[in-house]
This record gives sequence, C-alpha cells and structure tokens, in this order.
Amino acid sequence: MNKEEKQAREEAYKDVKMYLANDWDLKEETPQAFILKRNEASGLGHLVVFCIIGWWTFGIANLLYHIFKNKTKKILK
Repeated sequence: MNKEEKQAREEAYKDVKMYLANDWDLKEETPQAFILKRNEASGLGHLVVFCIIGWWTFGIANLLYHIFKNKTKKILK
C-alpha cells in the first residue's frame, strides 16, 4: 500500500468512525470501499407489527419489517 492509498484510506476512515459512533457496524473493508450495516428495527416495533398484523400473517409481516429495516452504506476510499 503506497502513501496515497494510505492517505485516502485514513480520510475515508474518518467518515467511517462517524458512522460507527452512530450505531453502524463495519461489515467489510474492500480495497475500494468500507461497507457499513445497520438494522433500524426495534423490539417495540416488532411487538407493534405483531400485534397489529403479525397475528394474521403468521409472523411474515414481522420478518418483512426486519428485512426492510436493514440499511447498508458504502463509503468509497
């Protein structure tokens, strides 16, 4: 890794640290980017979804809620 690549990585990592402080998880680091992941679903949200429509959908609505609340972010180096 040359000096320019190290400098680009450090600059991108400053942004990554900001996201890590806000409950994002570092999923993967590739030579081109950092990939961050976060699930915004809450336990209370699951309970509300289950009480309103989860009972009639046999939990499928709860599963969809969990899947759609997953967020992914890519920070390029």
